[in-house]
Amino acid sequence: MGEAKRRKQILGDTYGQTSFILIKGERQFEEHFQKFCQAWERKLKEISGASKADAELTDAEIQEKDQTFQAWLTQYLQDYRPQDRERLTGGLLDFLYAEMEKLEQEEDPEKLQQKISNWVLEALTLFTLLKPHLTVEQQQDYAHPLLELYEIMLNEVKEDMATEQREEAQKSLTEMFAVCLDIPAVEE
Repeated sequence: MGEAKRRKQILGDTYGQTSFILIKGERQFEEHFQKFCQAWERKLKEISGASKADAELTDAEIQEKDQTFQAWLTQYLQDYRPQDRERLTGGLLDFLYAEMEKLEQEEDPEKLQQKISNWVLEALTLFTLLKPHLTVEQQQDYAHPLLELYEIMLNEVKEDMATEQREEAQKSLTEMFAVCLDIPAVEE
Protein backbone atom coordinates (compact mmCIF):
# COMPACT_ATOMS: atom_id res chain seq x y z
CA MET A 1 0.00 0.00 0.00
CA GLY A 2 1.37 3.38 -0.96
CA GLU A 3 1.95 6.18 1.53
CA ALA A 4 -0.97 8.26 0.22
CA LYS A 5 -3.38 5.33 0.51
CA ARG A 6 -2.14 4.57 4.02
CA ARG A 7 -2.66 8.21 5.06
CA LYS A 8 -6.13 8.25 3.50
CA GLN A 9 -7.01 5.07 5.39
CA ILE A 10 -5.82 6.57 8.67
CA LEU A 11 -7.12 10.11 8.20
CA GLY A 12 -10.43 9.25 6.55
CA ASP A 13 -12.28 10.37 3.45
CA THR A 14 -11.37 14.03 3.83
CA TYR A 15 -7.66 13.33 3.36
CA GLY A 16 -6.54 15.20 0.28
CA GLN A 17 -9.80 17.10 -0.02
CA THR A 18 -8.96 20.61 -1.12
CA SER A 19 -12.38 22.19 -1.50
CA PHE A 20 -14.50 22.69 1.57
CA ILE A 21 -17.71 24.63 1.96
CA LEU A 22 -16.52 28.10 2.84
CA ILE A 23 -18.73 29.89 5.35
CA LYS A 24 -18.24 33.63 5.23
CA GLY A 25 -19.87 35.76 7.87
CA GLU A 26 -22.43 35.26 10.57
CA ARG A 27 -25.51 35.30 8.31
CA GLN A 28 -24.12 32.54 6.13
CA PHE A 29 -23.16 30.53 9.22
CA GLU A 30 -26.74 30.82 10.52
CA GLU A 31 -28.06 29.49 7.20
CA HIS A 32 -25.70 26.50 7.34
CA PHE A 33 -26.50 25.94 11.01
CA GLN A 34 -30.25 25.86 10.24
CA LYS A 35 -29.64 23.36 7.42
CA PHE A 36 -27.50 21.27 9.78
CA CYS A 37 -30.22 21.27 12.47
CA GLN A 38 -32.90 20.30 9.95
CA ALA A 39 -30.75 17.50 8.51
CA TRP A 40 -29.99 16.35 12.09
CA GLU A 41 -33.71 16.15 12.94
CA ARG A 42 -34.54 14.31 9.70
CA LYS A 43 -31.80 11.75 10.32
CA LEU A 44 -32.86 11.19 13.94
CA LYS A 45 -36.47 10.65 12.82
CA GLU A 46 -35.30 8.28 10.11
CA ILE A 47 -33.18 6.26 12.54
CA SER A 48 -35.74 6.24 15.36
CA GLY A 49 -38.58 5.55 12.91
CA ALA A 50 -36.93 2.28 11.93
CA SER A 51 -37.82 0.78 15.33
CA LYS A 52 -41.20 0.30 16.94
CA ALA A 53 -42.14 3.08 19.36
CA ASP A 54 -43.10 0.76 22.22
CA ALA A 55 -40.29 -1.76 21.68
CA GLU A 56 -37.39 -1.86 24.10
CA LEU A 57 -34.11 -1.65 22.18
CA THR A 58 -31.30 -4.06 22.92
CA ASP A 59 -27.77 -2.79 23.52
CA ALA A 60 -26.77 -4.08 20.08
CA GLU A 61 -29.62 -2.15 18.41
CA ILE A 62 -28.73 1.01 20.30
CA GLN A 63 -25.08 0.64 19.31
CA GLU A 64 -26.05 0.04 15.67
CA LYS A 65 -28.24 3.17 15.62
CA ASP A 66 -25.45 5.16 17.26
CA GLN A 67 -22.93 3.97 14.68
CA THR A 68 -25.34 4.78 11.85
CA PHE A 69 -25.84 8.28 13.20
CA GLN A 70 -22.10 8.80 13.79
CA ALA A 71 -21.36 7.74 10.21
CA TRP A 72 -23.99 10.16 8.91
CA LEU A 73 -22.68 13.00 11.11
CA THR A 74 -19.09 12.45 9.99
CA GLN A 75 -20.19 12.32 6.35
CA TYR A 76 -22.28 15.48 6.72
CA LEU A 77 -19.53 17.48 8.42
CA GLN A 78 -16.66 16.37 6.17
CA ASP A 79 -17.49 19.00 3.53
CA TYR A 80 -16.88 21.82 6.02
CA ARG A 81 -13.57 23.29 7.08
CA PRO A 82 -12.47 22.05 10.53
CA GLN A 83 -13.22 25.39 12.22
CA ASP A 84 -16.73 25.44 10.70
CA ARG A 85 -17.35 21.86 11.87
CA GLU A 86 -16.44 22.97 15.37
CA ARG A 87 -18.82 25.93 15.17
CA LEU A 88 -21.70 23.80 13.85
CA THR A 89 -21.36 21.11 16.50
CA GLY A 90 -20.69 23.67 19.22
CA GLY A 91 -23.82 25.55 18.16
CA LEU A 92 -26.01 22.57 19.04
CA LEU A 93 -24.49 22.33 22.49
CA ASP A 94 -24.69 26.11 22.97
CA PHE A 95 -28.42 25.94 22.30
CA LEU A 96 -28.86 23.13 24.83
CA TYR A 97 -26.79 24.92 27.47
CA ALA A 98 -28.89 28.07 26.98
CA GLU A 99 -31.92 25.91 27.80
CA MET A 100 -30.29 25.03 31.14
CA GLU A 101 -30.13 28.70 32.05
CA LYS A 102 -33.89 28.96 31.42
CA LEU A 103 -34.49 26.00 33.74
CA GLU A 104 -33.03 27.95 36.63
CA GLN A 105 -36.12 30.17 36.54
CA GLU A 106 -38.39 27.26 37.54
CA GLU A 107 -39.79 27.84 41.03
CA ASP A 108 -41.36 24.45 41.79
CA PRO A 109 -38.57 22.22 43.21
CA GLU A 110 -40.11 18.97 41.91
CA LYS A 111 -40.59 20.33 38.40
CA LEU A 112 -37.08 21.76 38.51
CA GLN A 113 -35.60 18.40 39.49
CA GLN A 114 -37.51 16.63 36.70
CA LYS A 115 -36.50 19.23 34.12
CA ILE A 116 -32.85 19.08 35.20
CA SER A 117 -32.88 15.27 35.00
CA ASN A 118 -34.30 15.43 31.47
CA TRP A 119 -31.76 18.11 30.53
CA VAL A 120 -28.85 16.03 31.87
CA LEU A 121 -29.94 13.00 29.83
CA GLU A 122 -30.32 15.14 26.72
CA ALA A 123 -26.97 16.87 27.30
CA LEU A 124 -25.11 13.60 27.88
CA THR A 125 -26.66 12.06 24.76
CA LEU A 126 -25.81 15.07 22.62
CA PHE A 127 -22.32 15.35 24.09
CA THR A 128 -21.71 11.66 23.35
CA LEU A 129 -22.75 12.11 19.72
CA LEU A 130 -20.74 15.29 19.19
CA LYS A 131 -17.63 14.52 21.25
CA PRO A 132 -15.63 13.07 18.32
CA HIS A 133 -16.24 16.29 16.37
CA LEU A 134 -15.28 18.73 19.14
CA THR A 135 -11.84 20.16 19.85
CA VAL A 136 -10.18 19.33 23.17
CA GLU A 137 -11.02 22.85 24.38
CA GLN A 138 -14.68 22.46 23.40
CA GLN A 139 -14.82 19.08 25.12
CA GLN A 140 -13.49 20.65 28.30
CA ASP A 141 -15.85 23.62 28.09
CA TYR A 142 -18.97 21.53 27.51
CA ALA A 143 -18.00 18.76 29.93
CA HIS A 144 -17.29 21.15 32.81
CA PRO A 145 -20.96 21.89 33.73
CA LEU A 146 -21.81 18.20 33.34
CA LEU A 147 -18.96 17.25 35.67
CA GLU A 148 -20.20 19.79 38.22
CA LEU A 149 -23.67 18.21 38.05
CA TYR A 150 -22.07 14.78 38.40
CA GLU A 151 -20.31 15.87 41.60
CA ILE A 152 -23.53 17.38 42.99
CA MET A 153 -25.52 14.24 42.20
CA LEU A 154 -22.80 12.00 43.62
CA ASN A 155 -22.75 13.99 46.87
CA GLU A 156 -26.56 13.78 47.11
CA VAL A 157 -26.36 10.01 46.70
CA LYS A 158 -23.71 9.78 49.43
CA GLU A 159 -25.76 11.90 51.83
CA ASP A 160 -29.30 10.72 51.14
CA MET A 161 -29.14 6.99 50.40
CA ALA A 162 -28.80 3.91 52.53
CA THR A 163 -25.47 2.10 52.23
CA GLU A 164 -26.82 -0.85 50.20
CA GLN A 165 -28.40 1.48 47.61
CA ARG A 166 -25.51 3.93 47.56
CA GLU A 167 -23.02 1.73 45.70
CA GLU A 168 -25.54 0.86 42.99
CA ALA A 169 -26.51 4.53 42.55
CA GLN A 170 -22.86 5.63 42.42
CA LYS A 171 -22.10 2.98 39.81
CA SER A 172 -25.11 4.06 37.76
CA LEU A 173 -24.07 7.73 37.89
CA THR A 174 -20.50 6.89 36.91
CA GLU A 175 -21.73 4.88 33.90
CA MET A 176 -24.13 7.64 32.88
CA PHE A 177 -21.45 10.36 33.02
CA ALA A 178 -18.62 8.16 31.68
CA VAL A 179 -18.51 10.09 28.39
CA CYS A 180 -17.19 13.20 30.13
CA LEU A 181 -15.27 11.67 33.05
CA ASP A 182 -12.22 10.98 30.86
CA ILE A 183 -11.86 14.63 29.84
CA PRO A 184 -9.14 16.52 31.73
CA ALA A 185 -10.36 19.36 33.91
CA VAL A 186 -10.28 22.91 32.62
CA GLU A 187 -7.19 24.71 33.85
CA GLU A 188 -8.07 28.10 35.28
